[in-house]
Amino acid sequence: MLSRIRNFYDNYLGVGDRLGEAFYGVWMAVVSIGLLNSVGEIAPDHVVYVIFVAFAVNFLWGVIDGVTVMLTNIIHRARRDQIVHDLRTGAQRELTVQTALKDLDGTIVSPLDKPGKQSIIAALAEGRPGEDPKTLRYRASKEDWYVALGILVIDVLLVVPVVVPLIVFSDMAVAVYVSRLVAALIFALLGASYARHMHRSAWPAALLLGGLGFGVFTLAFEAGW
Repeated sequence: MLSRIRNFYDNYLGVGDRLGEAFYGVWMAVVSIGLLNSVGEIAPDHVVYVIFVAFAVNFLWGVIDGVTVMLTNIIHRARRDQIVHDLRTGAQRELTVQTALKDLDGTIVSPLDKPGKQSIIAALAEGRPGEDPKTLRYRASKEDWYVALGILVIDVLLVVPVVVPLIVFSDMAVAVYVSRLVAALIFALLGASYARHMHRSAWPAALLLGGLGFGVFTLAFEAGW
């Protein structure tokens, strides 16, 4: 099961996207828990309400972010199709070549020198142009929807560890404190993961991001957030 989930995310969502989405998902859950500061004496109904809000906020954010990322990917796909079409038709040749060269930056071929990139562009320019992308109506594919779903799942699932202390502990002061610790631990894990993928030492990044998160959470909550 875990291997299938890992394969799903490896196929549809990059590591950086996953880490960034997890970062924001935890932040939003912590912000929702801060609503407990709006009442004097916290009752069980307040806790249920805050947990509901946390899931609702992260669900809506997951939908919004997932759909916007999906649409951005479709726009990028349409733009790439247009560049290839213009290369094959010779439309605004020099400008199109420069645009294509810029698009190759940040991809797997970015280490190539300019002649190497130009050879790739020359290969792309071969072949029949086909229908002009300007005349096509682009729609979301199954893979595009998988990207949106992957983002939504991250945002919703990360609410769970942050709100569990509110259910486990009857003392709300302790529950909120433990919740902040859990969020800080997740931040530390995210920091370590960022560092590992950048070939840096994981411990300093984990301590920095975890400590920074816990400090901001605490200061904000004490200030009435």
